[in-house]
Amino acid sequence: MFYLSNAPCSLFMRNLPKLSQLQIFESIIQHGSFRSAAKTLNQAQPALTRAINELEKTLGTSLMVRGPKGVVLTEAGQLLEPRIQLILRELERAVNEVEQVSYSSRGSVALGSSSLPFFTMLPAAIKRFQKRFPQVNIYLTEGQIPELLSDIRHGKLDFAIGTTGAEAVAGDFITEPFFTASFCVLARKEHPLAQSTSLEQLEEAKWYLPGENQGYHSQLTPLLFPKPHHPYTVVRGDTITAGLQMVFDADFLIVASKEMLKVPYLKDHLCTLPLEKPLPDATYHFIYSQRLPLTLVARKLMDKLQWECKNYVWN
Repeated sequence: MFYLSNAPCSLFMRNLPKLSQLQIFESIIQHGSFRSAAKTLNQAQPALTRAINELEKTLGTSLMVRGPKGVVLTEAGQLLEPRIQLILRELERAVNEVEQVSYSSRGSVALGSSSLPFFTMLPAAIKRFQKRFPQVNIYLTEGQIPELLSDIRHGKLDFAIGTTGAEAVAGDFITEPFFTASFCVLARKEHPLAQSTSLEQLEEAKWYLPGENQGYHSQLTPLLFPKPHHPYTVVRGDTITAGLQMVFDADFLIVASKEMLKVPYLKDHLCTLPLEKPLPDATYHFIYSQRLPLTLVARKLMDKLQWECKNYVWN
């Protein structure tokens, strides 16, 4: 049987740290020393020392020690630090969302994505979004699924767009289907293998592929590299810019969407290899945290992306 107490809530919350203490703790870690943090916060150094002493007294343990190279976290401090980051980011998100609900149209959206949306519907969606929310700051990150998921988990991104499936992110994340795109092998038009019709003809080719073999590209490994002991030449990286330079300057091949050939400065120099057996399509998802609710403006940006995607003319 459960009993409800009539004791005021403050009795249960009296041992919680103060927000200012958490902010000071995070600033000291971010800047590496009490002196630098005090300068950034425009506070006296003894005030920061008192705040950390009070925080440690509240928690009943030491959180940091001053070393010759700056502040070093104790085991308890290392445990607390990522949680403080989440608390402060989530509080900022909550304030942003309250402002948005009050029609001030302020706040921010942080979006992470692989390269394809940047070349297709994302610019138009942002343009349309900014007409409705001109004072909302938008932060874009291009990256691969592992780092994007990590940034969502730590509250650095509101949501991401990627090719990973629901089975790969079960537990911490929510996935919503977004769109499906055709992929192909792209090369410089003058590449010696530009007219290859099968993957077997590409055994000696040089490849530039994403740094992590996850999501869509995990499906390609047995197709592109079927021989376990063959010395395939593969360079891995995280940006399409680096990949294109490897294509143009070093005759590497890349796997990318056919939509890349719509880009004016690429279609004159790139070609699709005429493979008789096409590569599998890639399915993209919206991915966001199960723990941290989407803000109003983040959901509005997703809606704009959905609208632009439906009206985009795909190859």
